[in-house]
Amino acid sequence: MDFPFENCIVANESFSSLQAREFLQYQHDMAYILLDLENSVETKTAANYLSSREQEYLGRFASDKRKKEWLGGRFAAKYAAARVLLQSNNPLDWSNLTVIADEKGRPFLVADTKEAVLPDISISHSGGLAAAMAVSKGLCGIDIQQITARVDKVRERFCSPGDERILGSFFNASFAEPTPVLTKLWAAKEALRKVANSSPLPGFMELELHEIIASSSHGGPASWKFIFTSKQIRSPGKPRAEKSSVAVSLIADYALALTTRNDTVA
Repeated sequence: MDFPFENCIVANESFSSLQAREFLQYQHDMAYILLDLENSVETKTAANYLSSREQEYLGRFASDKRKKEWLGGRFAAKYAAARVLLQSNNPLDWSNLTVIADEKGRPFLVADTKEAVLPDISISHSGGLAAAMAVSKGLCGIDIQQITARVDKVRERFCSPGDERILGSFFNASFAEPTPVLTKLWAAKEALRKVANSSPLPGFMELELHEIIASSSHGGPASWKFIFTSKQIRSPGKPRAEKSSVAVSLIADYALALTTRNDTVA
């Protein structure tokens, strides 16, 4: 079945899935999709493309805004997963996929065919965009954040003095207007919390910014690798500190962050 929301896909030519793979040193198949929620089809029409389980869940939302966000994230995840499956020479139409959540609220895929080995997925939405990521091995995390002054008001909840020193040193004059820089950090830490898949999730302050590396592989808007140290990314019972990388990019007035769990991609 053709993807009915093709005209809603937001092109991000400045930062492709291939470039994200290179940044993260991820050697398997990966895809991410951005959907414009403002131009998406009507909720009633979109519901026709849902499985019965998804239609039941959609009925729990009262507001059209929340329905659009939920639908956009699910359709983006299905299409990203279908792309990964195609890259892996295991094609499966996106319409055969269902997105449900585990006991922690983390989304995952099920399919009509039990033989399919399905990608891991991650979903995010902010403002007028929905984002989803899929990987063929291990776990992934994606976050998108619209750049607004709201992030300045809560900076002490997620930006430590150490984080602030590294951000200020790297971005120099840009940090005189901190909102875009802080939004990049917020998105990066949110992506890491999603990929952790632990209970409880690591706190924002437990994810310590270690280094920032700028991309020089392409033109257009800049992208960066944010490197963090954390004792919480690995599974419970293995509290040793390790470094984790997040690929961060800007898309108009949004910060986009993608990451993978390297300890599970053997």
